Amino acid sequence: MKYEFYADVFFLTNFYLDFLAVYTASEILRRKKRVIRYLLGAALSSLAGCILFLYMPEYAFYMYSVHFLVNPAMVIFCFFPSGKEIFVKAFFLMYFVLLLEGGSVQWLYYTVANGNNFELCLLLTGVPVGIFLYILRKKRKSVQTFYSVKIVHNGKEIWAKALCDTGNRLWDPYVGQAVHIVDKKIFVALGGKEQCPVRLIPFSSVGQKNGLIETFTAESIFVQCENEEIQISPVVLAVAEEGLFAQREYQMILHHSIFEKIEGREEKICI
Repeated sequence: MKYEFYADVFFLTNFYLDFLAVYTASEILRRKKRVIRYLLGAALSSLAGCILFLYMPEYAFYMYSVHFLVNPAMVIFCFFPSGKEIFVKAFFLMYFVLLLEGGSVQWLYYTVANGNNFELCLLLTGVPVGIFLYILRKKRKSVQTFYSVKIVHNGKEIWAKALCDTGNRLWDPYVGQAVHIVDKKIFVALGGKEQCPVRLIPFSSVGQKNGLIETFTAESIFVQCENEEIQISPVVLAVAEEGLFAQREYQMILHHSIFEKIEGREEKICI
């Protein structure tokens, strides 16, 4: 029996499914990188799969190469840098999503479409993935997670209740560090501008697309997480505008990258 091999269909099918799989795994693990990295990783993986399929002498060799070389390399590329535990979780999550996607395509193509419109059936597999990611994000936004944080600077220690907010993606372009936001009262308690020289960095928020916010570098913060303590030294803190923390039960907003340290437990100290 002879088969016709369409490289473009083979490439695009694997590219689409691989991208959905790694992107979904990143959302579940909260290890989101730039989308371009997932697109590039999926493209390279699909291209490698095409080349191996054409030149491998045996189909079994092709399968072993894809499962044990190409796919692990794609996971490492998409999730680097991460610990071994994250790579393993991402690998198995990716395969779980791929199995669901493959089953969905087969069911739609042979049961619903009666062997027609393969491309449409392939695209429709992204619908349940999109719905799942939407529900996941909504659920996470509805759940507020608080932590006790000790701020240490110039011999002073101040405790604050902090909200871990996935929406805080503020970044200091001058020192290349994530920025955590604190109440102005904390800034004053640490000594104000006399003890904490400030610099202005750009930011955008709802109602103000282009603005500047005062930031300063403190010695350390210690985030209390269950029976563990996560230290970040040094740490960049932004001074919130008046009223941001008014009538709030917390005095600090942690950067979204703290999830990697809290959930992954990969590092106890981040420098």
